[in-house]
Amino acid sequence: MGSVVAFGSVRSCAVTTLALGLAATWPARAGAPERRVLVVEADPAGGTLAASAGWPAEPGLVSLAAAARRGAEPSLVFEHCQHLPGGAAVLAGPARGDQAKSALVMLAPLLGRIGEFDADVLVDCGRLEDASPVLGIFERAVQGDRAAQGDRASRAVLVTRGRLSDLQAVASWLEAHPAGTGGGLVVVGDCPYPDAEITEALGLPVLGRLPWDPGTPDALVALGASDRRLRMTPLVRAARTLAERLAHDGSSVEPVDDDVALPDRAVVDGAPAGRRVAVGSRVLRAWRAETVSHTNGHAAGEVTGEAAR
Repeated sequence: MGSVVAFGSVRSCAVTTLALGLAATWPARAGAPERRVLVVEADPAGGTLAASAGWPAEPGLVSLAAAARRGAEPSLVFEHCQHLPGGAAVLAGPARGDQAKSALVMLAPLLGRIGEFDADVLVDCGRLEDASPVLGIFERAVQGDRAAQGDRASRAVLVTRGRLSDLQAVASWLEAHPAGTGGGLVVVGDCPYPDAEITEALGLPVLGRLPWDPGTPDALVALGASDRRLRMTPLVRAARTLAERLAHDGSSVEPVDDDVALPDRAVVDGAPAGRRVAVGSRVLRAWRAETVSHTNGHAAGEVTGEAAR
């Protein structure tokens, strides 16, 4: 069996781009250089990869759902895949959200066996709403992450922008879904907060950062990551580093103990961050003072910086 890495977000932010970059740079396993890589575009809001790559609507998630109505073995998945230039297989989702949700519901039994697929599987779960038909896939990956020993069988990764409002949204989601603290975090784009600061506030290890590089994802569906026009781009370099860690690194960073109070004062981006409390709305409490300090001195009702976005 291969490894399974499930990616999801609380707010929409480059989950598909991350999965695409990792698929293009995923390292071969020792002793299994021909190991397959499979991207499952399981976003209930609809897929974008087929349109970006110029692929036909089928084969894909919908055709697999039709073929699997009477039961199916995991090997059937590969009969409904398209392929990226580097060779990774893609089970592409339909553009329409209603079709994607319907197909994902029909495929629940088969996707429940995703750990049996003969590949390293990268699952794009899209936004992790409570009604999402793939929330269970993400939660099972979290459980596998907690139980993993040595070479990781599964891992769950939350993807977020580094803005204060997005980090607060992640904190709120984690309060409603405490099992999510068994996963990891990837931060996309500019972020003024150090990794250790984010880990303290959220109880999640920061596994990596992905630069905002809007031109590269479209190129990755047309060119292999080893192509000289792509291999040194910021996104590909960051994806390659993260892929190595996810594929081979069995270590983890322990979440913050909710019963332990963190230091009373700290500095975030040159501004005092206020009292740190590792319970409740952790990000809100940790960084509220910084937000206030940015707005002091301005006219009432004027909001600047991150709070304005």
